[in-house]
Amino acid sequence: MMLSFLTIAPLLGAVILFFTDKTNKSFVKNFSLFWSLLVFYLTIFLLILFDPTSTQFQLIEEISWLSFSNMNVTLGIDGLSLFMILLTGFLIPICVMLSWNPSIGNKAKEYNIAFFVLESILFGVFTSLDIMLFYLLFEAVLIPMYIVIGVYGSRERKIRASYLLFLYTLVSSIFMFVAILYIYFKTGTTDYQLLKNIQLDLYAERLC
Repeated sequence: MMLSFLTIAPLLGAVILFFTDKTNKSFVKNFSLFWSLLVFYLTIFLLILFDPTSTQFQLIEEISWLSFSNMNVTLGIDGLSLFMILLTGFLIPICVMLSWNPSIGNKAKEYNIAFFVLESILFGVFTSLDIMLFYLLFEAVLIPMYIVIGVYGSRERKIRASYLLFLYTLVSSIFMFVAILYIYFKTGTTDYQLLKNIQLDLYAERLC
């Protein structure tokens, strides 16, 4: 349950902030920093649990999602995803401390909520072993990023920048979605652990 708890932890911080009075700036800033550091410490604990001698995915969790279609919420980490999680956990407290900047003003609450939601989704992206779930979370990252850039950007063209980021990423990822659907209908599964042992024809592998 370590990975699922780590993924949910930033959301819990976002929920607490949501019910906090935004005029209580001191609590918003101090709590946000405390919670982000707490999540970072959890990622370090993940590093302690990780076995660097193993070549398999570790700390695997599986929750039935769409059982009728053979899709499940499957979480796990390898050496690459572990360090992506550590990097995310390290960077979020730095982003939170930026909310102390006077330019954020009365929007520190919404700013920190957006980053906590972003952190939670990124943890899901880096731990997902189901390619359909990975795609959904990958696209969901655009929502808090759109808000952060469009609302808290430092230049006048921040709105245009947020729109372009959203559109370019969404449109380009349609090809990935089509590839995932092709793989699913071809193999009957979106579980990466199963797919890595399934060999498609050479032309299909090049396209997907």
